[in-house]
Amino acid sequence: MSRLRNLVVAFIALLLASALLPSGADAAEYEIGYGPSASAKAGFRMSVLSEQISQDGVQPLVLRFSSIGNGFTRQRVLRVLLRPRMTYQTRLDYQYAVDVTVPEGITTFELPIEMPCYYRWESLAVEIRENGRSLGRYATRGTFASFAQDWGQEVTIGIVEPTDAPSKSGIWEKMPDVRAITTVIGEDMLPEAGERDRMSPREAKNFIDHHTTGKVRYRVQREASLRESWLAYSQLDIMIVPAPVLIRLERERPARFRALQQWVSSGGDLWTYDLPASGFDRGSWLATEPEKELVQFVKDPKILMQLADGNVNSTPVYQAYSGSFYRNDYVPDQSRNRGDFYKELLDEQNPVTEVIDQEQMNQKLSAFSYGLGRVALINDPDPFPGSYQLWLSLKRFNRSWESRNGVNISGGNESYWHWLIAAVGRPPVTAFVLLNCFFVLLMGPVLYFFLRRRGKLYWLYFLAPAMAFMVTSGLFLYAFVSDGFTNRAKLRQITWIDAKHPVGQSASDPQSPPTYPQLDQIRHTYYTIVDSNLGLKFPLNSLVLPVSNFELIPGYQYRSPDPNDSGDHLIEQLPDARRYYGSFLATRTQAEFLETDPTFGPLPVRFETDKGTPTVTNFGTQRFSSVALLDGKGGRWIAFDLDPDATATMHPASPSTIEDILMENLEPRGSDIPQAYRSFNYTEDRSELESKFATLNRNLSEKVFFAITEVEPERFALPDCNREGCARIIAGVLP
Repeated sequence: MSRLRNLVVAFIALLLASALLPSGADAAEYEIGYGPSASAKAGFRMSVLSEQISQDGVQPLVLRFSSIGNGFTRQRVLRVLLRPRMTYQTRLDYQYAVDVTVPEGITTFELPIEMPCYYRWESLAVEIRENGRSLGRYATRGTFASFAQDWGQEVTIGIVEPTDAPSKSGIWEKMPDVRAITTVIGEDMLPEAGERDRMSPREAKNFIDHHTTGKVRYRVQREASLRESWLAYSQLDIMIVPAPVLIRLERERPARFRALQQWVSSGGDLWTYDLPASGFDRGSWLATEPEKELVQFVKDPKILMQLADGNVNSTPVYQAYSGSFYRNDYVPDQSRNRGDFYKELLDEQNPVTEVIDQEQMNQKLSAFSYGLGRVALINDPDPFPGSYQLWLSLKRFNRSWESRNGVNISGGNESYWHWLIAAVGRPPVTAFVLLNCFFVLLMGPVLYFFLRRRGKLYWLYFLAPAMAFMVTSGLFLYAFVSDGFTNRAKLRQITWIDAKHPVGQSASDPQSPPTYPQLDQIRHTYYTIVDSNLGLKFPLNSLVLPVSNFELIPGYQYRSPDPNDSGDHLIEQLPDARRYYGSFLATRTQAEFLETDPTFGPLPVRFETDKGTPTVTNFGTQRFSSVALLDGKGGRWIAFDLDPDATATMHPASPSTIEDILMENLEPRGSDIPQAYRSFNYTEDRSELESKFATLNRNLSEKVFFAITEVEPERFALPDCNREGCARIIAGVLP
């Protein structure tokens, strides 16, 4: 009877939680996990809610705690352990831990979190602990529908749905009709003729939810659920947001608006439409002066539409044994090519085939850069479905999430070998050869003549193996201690400052200098001699991606994951940081990470060019070993050894001098790379920011600078370590 009563209570709790979940029509959230296993006994049920899940980056989640009964009768201090898993075990199976305090006297409590996502989630195991004890005998394992999982897309587009969209019928509140975007950005099939009209909001939402072909997928986000951390958008390549929503966020939700700015600064592409007829308010971010070169006008879209090819239906197919996708391409109609479909659309005067001249396009479309990203302004109250010409003019070719961030988590990275700490973990071959030669001489003629002269040659039978054992042990000990007794670190930090777009001055300190969008990207390499229980601590606002030299799933080793197993890689969310420990920082193994952190900060240098010969002033807190300026007129200038608050006159420099200084600090030295891996093509694994730095010396059209300095101590994720080969390059574009 007691067991039946518990089952009834649990069923009622399940119904209650289901009723609290947002419906598909109202929100793009899905339940992907739940806990604890004994929810009736625990007195509550927790649901893990998520938007559609991508593969890499950081996944925004919501932990929703619903009480069973009249409310939480006491404060609950809980530790939630989340274990995302694929079909088979991977080399990177990890557990994410977060501490939650549920107040007393409420019925529902929600906690938004941003959780790293390093592979395709197919299930989520959840364990909840209180006072160190698990609530339930086992961890729950939640599976979720395929439409909520990663679809193998190459481009992910976020669409922000206005808060008042369901209650108002204005043009900009409608759900965008993305069929033309899907064809152009996703390189999808051309549609059949006969569908000229714009889709209704319901039809557009249905198309977004059920479209399965091409290379692009969409994530619908409610305006009210936008977050104050840019990491919530880190999986997106493009965001489509109506201008009235951006204006409202800038005025009423500055923290959320700032997060969108940081995402754009990190390389995101923001598209906005329905611009105000009277223009943006002075001082508004969207009132930034457009830059003509950021929109590539496509005069004839047919040239880029591959009209001579077959109208290919390309569907991504997931392979569980490798954790990857392949594309299943076939042509449904062999009798017609893409040109035939396009002609039919043209004959019926479908709006997707509309072509306008460059002057009209300039009036309709403009853009400005911001950090590493771009903001596109579409002067049309409803540009959907839009023409192929419009979206081709906005498309940034050969640009994907992986190429922007420079990390391939599922397949491994050749750049791993280029960022190893020199002479760490390598056998001391030269020393071994010399010691072995000395041992051979000692055991051969030296020991033989020594024992023969004393008439104790028979001792050789005992001394030879004993000395061989001692020397072998000595070689092993020498190899062990040759790496030293302290942990080691190697960091290379590059900082990009967009000085053309000042953010403003601090309201609390009007005398402070203006701040600018700043993007930091740091390659971390750590080597620990003994186990470090402290782990690696990275800021909460940073995107941290592990860099490895292996594929996620070992070939022919297919084991089902155990939901009760935490895995070897552990992440803990702290109040001000995320701690990576366990196999993320394995003993005597080099661990590499790529950290991306968009912020806002002051310009550390100031250049005066009015008198012909430039002067430079260091407003930073660290000494610059060198500062270079490309003045945008073909001139190159340099200064050395500039202390804080010091001013120096710059001297002309040759292109080769600038290039040598830049690349010496940007790229690892060839002597630091193991001989067997020096031929690997590291440049394919460069991030977009690294590629920008590598070509900085060739930028003759803009006024740019760079300065070489040391990495600040707080940037090291492992505080107690020897620092070797560390450098920081600060660069930026000047107005």
